[in-house]
Amino acid sequence: MTPSGAGRRGALAAGFAILFVGTGVNFAFGILFKPILGELGGSRSTLALAATASLLVNAAGQPAFGMLVDRFGPRRVMLASMGLMTVGTALVSLAHAPWQFIALYGIVAAVGYTGCGILPVSIHVSRWFPDERGFVSAVAACGFSLGHLAFTQAAARVAAVVGWRETYLLLAATLAVTIGVLVFTLHDAPAAPARRPPDVAPEPRAAEPSLDRRAALRTPAFWAMTLGLVGCGFTDFLMTTHLAPYATDLGMAPAVAANAVSLWAAANVLGILTAGAVATRIGTRGALVLTYGVRAAALFYLPVVREPWQLYLFAALFGATFFTTAPLASTLVGQLFGPAHHGAIFGASNLFHHSAGALGSYAGGLVFDLAGSYRPIFLFSALIVVGSAAVTSLARRPRARPADEQSRARPSVRG
Repeated sequence: MTPSGAGRRGALAAGFAILFVGTGVNFAFGILFKPILGELGGSRSTLALAATASLLVNAAGQPAFGMLVDRFGPRRVMLASMGLMTVGTALVSLAHAPWQFIALYGIVAAVGYTGCGILPVSIHVSRWFPDERGFVSAVAACGFSLGHLAFTQAAARVAAVVGWRETYLLLAATLAVTIGVLVFTLHDAPAAPARRPPDVAPEPRAAEPSLDRRAALRTPAFWAMTLGLVGCGFTDFLMTTHLAPYATDLGMAPAVAANAVSLWAAANVLGILTAGAVATRIGTRGALVLTYGVRAAALFYLPVVREPWQLYLFAALFGATFFTTAPLASTLVGQLFGPAHHGAIFGASNLFHHSAGALGSYAGGLVFDLAGSYRPIFLFSALIVVGSAAVTSLARRPRARPADEQSRARPSVRG
């Protein structure tokens, strides 16, 4: 069965909506960090453990959810995961101690968010658009950025009126409504139709390795790409957790911090779409290296920020790179290793990305507690991203395995 145009548009809209709501709810924590800290008490590094736990759960769950999506399809995995995220988000409002918040946000809600994040969504839209994977992944990924923008502004304003607990209840209700809509609108892609009669042998094709996860992990290409994503993850979640507190530490109003985060998210939409266009000209790997270069420049600039306009400039530069790496990395996985085990391989790579993110989130709070400043961790993170650009430039498509070469060399037999 060939997917209709309406079905494909609906699949893309559903993927966009899942990232818009799921990401928006998850990242509201950054703008609510100080209100939560003020009520629950503890140090910044202690509360940052909520984000650290969330990212570790997300990291550990990436390979598992990749295999679940490969086996059961994205629809069932994403709906069940959003249901669990709804429960966890609602229960967050009942936390009365840091450890309770860490457990509910960092474990329960985090397991749910893992199963409805970029990995299953990118696979979902790729299956509906097998010939346009890079572009549609970028369009769906805009939901991540716009959700970050919209929910940051909404959470900041709602929390100022009713408090952070009621804000989390409203976020849970938003998730629940979204699930109700998706039950009727989210569908897995139909099976690909046969393209030739079964008694006609296929023509030989150009080499395009399709490796399983174990084979991919034995290639230098996997580790070059993945080590690049380590620097990406470290800086991603260092910033999502600590940029708003840093802004208020500089004497800026909470509204300025919220505006900076929203500008960051808006810039990310432009960054994602621009990177997709750049990738068609210089290749996905080249676009990823360029993205890391822009991010490193932004992080070197951040320690000199003193005024709101300077913060906004940083937000625009960093935001242009923030989630831009995800659709690029997902596309690069398909190009390097083939489509057969896309979910499992991308999940394994994301395990390292999110583990590094967990470290970055906690390291930011720890360095501040020890040094009384974010400056050392910001400069260190800039150097890490320079390394990401360098190592990613080394990622090359693996050479065909001997068995694959023999298979392609064997002459076709026609009936």
